Amino acid sequence: MTRTHRVLDVLRMVSGDGAGLTVLQIAERLSCARATAYRCIADLEAGGLIERGNEGNYVLGPTIVELDRHIRLSDPLIQAAKPVMRGLCDRTGAAILLCRIHGHKVLCVHQFSGPRAPNNVSYERGRAMPLYRGATSHAILAHLDPRRLETLVQQDAQGLLDAGFAITIPALTAQLAEMRRQAVFRTDGEIDADAIGWAVALYHGKQLLGSLSVVMDRAHGVDHGGAIADQVRRAGLRIEGILEGRRTPRRAASGAVRDAD
Repeated sequence: MTRTHRVLDVLRMVSGDGAGLTVLQIAERLSCARATAYRCIADLEAGGLIERGNEGNYVLGPTIVELDRHIRLSDPLIQAAKPVMRGLCDRTGAAILLCRIHGHKVLCVHQFSGPRAPNNVSYERGRAMPLYRGATSHAILAHLDPRRLETLVQQDAQGLLDAGFAITIPALTAQLAEMRRQAVFRTDGEIDADAIGWAVALYHGKQLLGSLSVVMDRAHGVDHGGAIADQVRRAGLRIEGILEGRRTPRRAASGAVRDAD
């Protein structure tokens, strides 16, 4: 393992532990000497990516906040989606989520929330969620390329099985092809018990970027499913059109709702 890999591993460790980590804990998790752990910590401290907390544990530093702001201001997908998401939130009163794939998980990168959103939405900005559950994730999973699918089968076969997916490439490919026949994915209570979600995949040309979702409290969502599905479909196409720099997105605007329950 190179020093760069160790430094990145330390950053991931600290990011995943809200209480912070001591030098000894970092050295144990890296299976390295304390001196090596100290050198990795020093590199991250110099860049403001981590800092020493009041109790001697190392926690994330202020540069993370600065980088987060840069992402929000410069990410082309976020910039293209924001005005569309805001309008969709105003029309539906729901929670509107913009998500990307992140390893074997899905990460919310931007969101709006209206009065018809559930009290709690697990897909909150910055929180990694399962790739196999919920409309938000299904919209991404169904469109993964063969290379990613092979990696999933090799590295997370049990996760696929637990979620009801096949673990051989031919069977999984056929299963996802069937899912892709519908333009809008819908799930009811699959992640949050009181929530109904609708989602569409987002592309830039042929590149899969992530998904756009509407999440509504069940009390409001049950009677408006068709209208919500149409709105999220159209909103997704508008975002793709903005990314393409033209009014008419490349992909056709046809499709129905997939009810995954």
